[in-house]
Amino acid sequence: MSECVVSLASFNGNSRCFACTGVYINCNPVRILTTASLVKTSGDGNKIDDNLRIEVHLNNKQHVTGTLKHYDLRYNVAVVEIMGSYSSCAVDVEERISFTPNIEVLAVGRLFERPKLMASRGVLIDRKSKLACEELGISTCKITKAGIGGPLIDACGNLIGMNFFHDEETPYLPREKIQEVLGYFDEQWYVLTFFVMV
Repeated sequence: MSECVVSLASFNGNSRCFACTGVYINCNPVRILTTASLVKTSGDGNKIDDNLRIEVHLNNKQHVTGTLKHYDLRYNVAVVEIMGSYSSCAVDVEERISFTPNIEVLAVGRLFERPKLMASRGVLIDRKSKLACEELGISTCKITKAGIGGPLIDACGNLIGMNFFHDEETPYLPREKIQEVLGYFDEQWYVLTFFVMV
């Protein structure tokens, strides 16, 4: 799993706006699942700032430019693509897996300044988040803001969800919602490609 986890940051000129974690979901082209907070307008969380530059800090300490391919502001999800790059690993997000409360989990993140992997152990809690999105689950893992967008995994390395940050709890977007959002992105791409080709 550690090879699949990267750090990302958005910049306005030389000024860093947001840093977070992401995980490879596709090898070629390389696509990264992360939080849409990476590209949101600073004053309005309901808009995307198209002028931001996205940098991805790879595990080999190399910085590359990423391109925003898709985003969903309702679930705070984004997919960033790295052109001309290849990854030997990606997490499987397509398989249908169910998870039960109280299983041990691991929240994984990576710092942007240096590619240091961070991990926090915890368990899934059987209650909904205090945040506005009812679909969010809760784990007892304690993360920093750098871990936002990072994967929440089980002991076998299966993706359970994508981590968010809150002072009182650690919410995550469950795997089935991620699958739903990614499926919608695929439909959008198909319709756009079909429209352009016709």
